Amino acid sequence: MIDTITAEPLKEVNGVKFGMKREEVRKLFGEAKEFRKSKFSKNTTDDFGFCHVYYNTENQCEAVEIFDTKVMVNGVLLFPTSLKNAKELLNGLAEHNGSFINIEKAVGIYAPSGQMESILFGAEGYYDFLTK
Repeated sequence: MIDTITAEPLKEVNGVKFGMKREEVRKLFGEAKEFRKSKFSKNTTDDFGFCHVYYNTENQCEAVEIFDTKVMVNGVLLFPTSLKNAKELLNGLAEHNGSFINIEKAVGIYAPSGQMESILFGAEGYYDFLTK
């Protein structure tokens, strides 16, 4: 398990760049369990224990969801922290069914009870479906 992850919104998560092929992601993060997140999933998801990596239909990384691991952005701890701190660090977070999402930065925080449970970093346009 990785203790601390560094993320750069819209670009990469701990060396995994958005658009990177599944095989390359596995070389960086190790062995994965493949599963289908829901019956609507277009592709399988990789479970690395500390995160889930989502792929488009071409097996290119389109998002990384992290839990149980510290996440740093620009040298500042973003996860786990309070939702209040996250809102200050990620201007533009809006509530969407228990999640708090910054569509422009493609960052989503799952916090249905007000406590951060996971944080997702996506490729550019990952949350555009929310604006349609």
